[in-house]
Amino acid sequence: MAKMAKTLKTLEKSAEESSGKGRVFFEMGKYEEALQAYGEAAETWKEMADLLFENGKEESANNLLGKVFKTESCRGMAFFKLGNYEEALEVVDKALDLNPESPTEWSNRGFVLSALGRNEEALEAFDKALSLDPGSPKTMTSKGVVYFRMGLPEKALETFDEALAMEPKKASDWACKLPRFSFFSRNKAPLMRPDNAETWYWKGQVFTELEDKEKALDAYKHALESDPDHLNSLFRGGELLCEIGEYKEAFKCYVRALKLSPGNEAAKEGKELCEEKINAKLEDENKGEK
Repeated sequence: MAKMAKTLKTLEKSAEESSGKGRVFFEMGKYEEALQAYGEAAETWKEMADLLFENGKEESANNLLGKVFKTESCRGMAFFKLGNYEEALEVVDKALDLNPESPTEWSNRGFVLSALGRNEEALEAFDKALSLDPGSPKTMTSKGVVYFRMGLPEKALETFDEALAMEPKKASDWACKLPRFSFFSRNKAPLMRPDNAETWYWKGQVFTELEDKEKALDAYKHALESDPDHLNSLFRGGELLCEIGEYKEAFKCYVRALKLSPGNEAAKEGKELCEEKINAKLEDENKGEK
């Protein structure tokens, strides 16, 4: 028993280290490295579980299988980020074999199927996730994105409104931020509000597709109120503001975007365009005064 305990301790240390590396690599966007680290962690957790099963420690072994499940789930998302959607789907389906009642994995399945263009199946996966976790704003938003990609803008808007009406249940669904960027807010007090920037962003995308610039811009404003660092909303908001001649506000968007994504060519070009337009206007005003 002492030998087994020592072996388990060594394996556990190795698994925790690999899992930790996987999380760090994933957050850094190094998905190949994350994939390898998560794979090593999953194999080690499985080895520990097998050892415990062999020695009649079923409860402890099942707990470790739960860690295998979570790690496999992370591997699936690493494959997804790498654009290896078939591999991602295979991993997600294996995870669902281990835990068929996981709303997270059904939602992940929806993401992957949507990326593969299998939209009807994606909707079914998101509906299954919602049946297991009713009222999830993030899952409902993902469902709306599928409708948008299917060319059903009205259905997408209806679904996004459902997501926005849902009351967040988890701490991760809330945002407590200083509104460092806003089109109109000057309030510097911390705000506690639902973190629904992604939902508002996609509403903006739908309105942009429908050529309703006013509603699109309003949606991007709401996204940035929820999350001042929402990069896609900064880009889209900046583009729309340029189109309507609001170059000073657009300039703020691109400056913020460059802070978040230094060297981004689109943000650089947008900023330079705004500077040209602002300077040209100042020159015209100075000529008029003379």
